[in-house]
Amino acid sequence: MHIDNLTSRVHVNTGELPFTEEQLTRLVELVAARLATARRQAESTAAATELRRSATPPSPIVE
Repeated sequence: MHIDNLTSRVHVNTGELPFTEEQLTRLVELVAARLATARRQAESTAAATELRRSATPPSPIVE
């Protein structure tokens, strides 16, 4: 997970947090899951568009 790639807007509240500890934990888990899904999709797209030797025509150059 590359936290440095994320941007956010922050608002500081004084006093009690608007979320419970359980809600914050769940929020972090959801964000981590979304980031993992995005990473897997990017890897899948890269793999799907990768040129493989078996997909190329035979080379006329003989070694």
